[in-house]
Amino acid sequence: MESREIDLELRQGDRETSFAAVRHADRAGDRHWLSADDLRLTEAPFTLPRPAADALFDPPPAALVYLLEPRRRTVPDALVKRCEDSGVALLVASPSTNPERVEEEALKLLVADAGAGFTRLASVQRYLLAALEGPKPEREVLDRVNRLSGLSLALLTPWGETIARAGDEVTRLSHLDLENMPEGRMRLKSSTALVAKVRARGRPRGLLVAFSASDPDLPWLELCRGLLTSAALQRSAEAQQDRSRKGALLAEWLAGPQAAPLLLPRLRDAGLDVDNEYVVAVAEAGPKVKQGRAAAAKAQLLLERLREAADEYFLASGHGALSETRADHDVWVYAAGAPRAQARPLLQALKAAARDDSGTSAPVRLGLSLPRSDLTGVADAYHQAVLALQSVPGAEGLAWFDQFDPVYWVLKQQPTGNLETVRDRLVGPVKEADDGKLWRTLTAYLDSPDDLTTLARKLHIHVNTLRYRLKRIESLIEAPLDRPATQAKLYLAQQIDAMLERDEGVGVAG
Repeated sequence: MESREIDLELRQGDRETSFAAVRHADRAGDRHWLSADDLRLTEAPFTLPRPAADALFDPPPAALVYLLEPRRRTVPDALVKRCEDSGVALLVASPSTNPERVEEEALKLLVADAGAGFTRLASVQRYLLAALEGPKPEREVLDRVNRLSGLSLALLTPWGETIARAGDEVTRLSHLDLENMPEGRMRLKSSTALVAKVRARGRPRGLLVAFSASDPDLPWLELCRGLLTSAALQRSAEAQQDRSRKGALLAEWLAGPQAAPLLLPRLRDAGLDVDNEYVVAVAEAGPKVKQGRAAAAKAQLLLERLREAADEYFLASGHGALSETRADHDVWVYAAGAPRAQARPLLQALKAAARDDSGTSAPVRLGLSLPRSDLTGVADAYHQAVLALQSVPGAEGLAWFDQFDPVYWVLKQQPTGNLETVRDRLVGPVKEADDGKLWRTLTAYLDSPDDLTTLARKLHIHVNTLRYRLKRIESLIEAPLDRPATQAKLYLAQQIDAMLERDEGVGVAG
C-alpha cells in the first residue's frame, strides 16, 4: 500500500501484505472489532510499556499505518522493532496526511481485490435494502440477514424491549443491563455473542446481538447495523413530519380544553386513541440549577432530543401521542390500554436519549398525571404532571401525581437557605449531639412513636437507653415529644433534612 500520492512510506514488512478490513485503532467505535487481518490506522503516540489493552497489537494486525505528529516527525524505534517481531507491515504517513484519505485508498484496494465478488455484492445489497421499504423494517432486516447468513439476531430498544428477532438461537435478553452493556465480543450463557450498538443522530437507537457468532460473522453484523441505522433515520424522518402539526394541536388543546369536543376529529386523525384513558407526561433534564445563555441553549437541544426519542418510543410501541416542547420541559399526551405500564419504559427511552457519545448522561425527571378519560380535563392533567415532576426526589426518576408527598412539594417552593434555617432552629442541636446518635434515634421515633419496646429492639438498644435518649432530645428541643404539634414540627424538620441531602447530590451532578 506504499503510495506517494498520499505520502505513505513503507518502513518495515512486505508492500504486498494483504488485509481484509480497515480499522482506526484510536476510534472507540472500531476498537471493539480489531482483528488479526486489519490494516490499522493510529494517531496515538507510541510509548513503552504498552497498556494491557493494546489497541495496536492486540491482536497483531496485518499492517499498521502510523501517522506522524507535526512536532514529532520520527518513528519510535520500539514500534519498528515490535512490528518486525510480530510480522506486521509498518507504513508511515506524514503529519499532512489525512487519515480519512488513507482509509479511502485502503478501501479501494479491498474493492479491487474483491473482483467479481464485489459486483455480486450489489445483488445482496439490493435484496437487503428492500427490507427498509416495509412497515416493520427492523424485523425485515433481521429476517433477511438471517436467511442469507444463518446468523441468529435480536434487536433491543433503548428501553429494553426486544422488537425484532430472527433465527433459532435467540435467547431471553431481559436480564441484560442495557445501559452498561459494552460493544464487542461477550459470553452469553454458553456461547459467544457479538454485540453492536445502533446509533443515529447522536443518540442510541438499539442494541444488536448476534448469537453463537464468531469473527467471520462480523461483516454481517456491521452490514446489519448499517441497515438498522438507516431504518432509525427513516423512522425519525417519519416522526419529524408530524411533529410540528401534532405540537400545534396539543398547544391548542391545552389552551382551550373546553373546546375538546370540536378537536375530537383532529385528535383521532393524529393517532390519539380517545376511546381509552390518556395520561399527560412532563419531562425535564439536566441539573436543577440556574443556567447561563449557552447552557440554556444546550438544555433546549437536549429537550428536543428527549421529545424525539419519546415520540419514536410511542410510534414503535403502537400508542398514539401528541408532544410539545416548552421553555424548560417536554409535554406528551398519550393513550394506551394500560397507560401506567408505559411510564417506566418511557423513562428508559428518555434516559437513553440523554446519554452522549462518551456515555455521560444528563439526569432525567418525569412527572405523570392521573389517567383521565374526559378530554376537557387535559389542562388539569397537565398541572398534575407538573406538580408530580416538581416532586421527583433527587437528580432523576419519575413520580405519579397520586404518589408524591405534598409536604415535599410544598418544601420545594422554598429557598434552600430558608429551609436550612428552619431545620437548624428545630433540630440543629439534636443533629450535632453524640455523633448523630440522637438524630438517628429521633428519626426512628417519628416513624413509630407508640411502641418504645419494639423501637428499642429495632435500634438494638435497651428500652431504658431509648427513654434516656428521648429525654435528652426533649431537653435539646425544649418541648415534649408526645405532643402532636411537636411531632408535626419534627417531621417537617426531618423531611427538610432528607430533601436537602437528596438535592445536594443534584447540585454535585450539575
